[in-house]
Amino acid sequence: MSWDPPSGAPSSEADPAASGMSQADLAELVQVRGATLLDALEAHRGGSRDHADATAAYGFAAAVELGFERDHAEAVRETARLHEVGMIYVPASVLAARPEERDADGNALIAAHPIYGAELALGAGVPAQACGWIRASAERFDGRGPAGLAGERVPLEARIVRVACGCDTALTAPRAAGSVADRRATAFAMLRTAAGRELDPRIVDALTSMLERLTHG
Repeated sequence: MSWDPPSGAPSSEADPAASGMSQADLAELVQVRGATLLDALEAHRGGSRDHADATAAYGFAAAVELGFERDHAEAVRETARLHEVGMIYVPASVLAARPEERDADGNALIAAHPIYGAELALGAGVPAQACGWIRASAERFDGRGPAGLAGERVPLEARIVRVACGCDTALTAPRAAGSVADRRATAFAMLRTAAGRELDPRIVDALTSMLERLTHG
C-alpha cells in the first residue's frame, strides 16, 4: 500500500447511548462500514481475514461469559474483527519478516497499528466508540502500553479484544508436534502467563474456562 500512516487518533469516544445509538446499531454500523477495510487488509496481508474472524469469535465468547447483553457482545465481536486493519499501513516486507529480522522502525509500525487502525476506521465511518476500543486495544493491563493506561482505565471492550487476539495467536502459533489437547493446553498456558502483565486476568480466565467447557462438554 502507498498510503501514509495517519497522524492522529479518534478525538471522540462517546458512549453510543449518549448519542442515541443502541449497541445493536453500533454492531451493525461497525460491520457494514468495516467490510471494505477488511477486504483491503486481506488483499494486503493474506490470511488476515481468518485471524479477524477468529478474534471476533473469541471476543464474542469472552463478552458473553463476562455477562454482556447480546447486542453489546455483538458490538465487541464486530469491533474485534477490525482490530488489525491498521496493518494496512505496514509494508508487506515488514509483515513478512520474522520478528528478529525487523528493524526499530518496522517494530514501531507494527506496535502502532491499533492507533492507525482507529483513525482509518473513523475515516471509513465506523462509530467513534468502536474506534476508541480499537485504539485502546494497544494498551497493556500492566500499563506499559503507548498511553500508559492500566487495569480498569483501559475500556473493558478493548481488553477483551486484546485477549481474543492473543488467544487466536496462541492457538495457531507453530509449535512442536503433539495432540490437539496438548497444543491447546500450551496455548492456554501462554495466555495465563501473560495474564496480569499484557492481558486482563479476569478475561483470560473467562475465555479459557469457556473454551475448556466447550471442549470437554
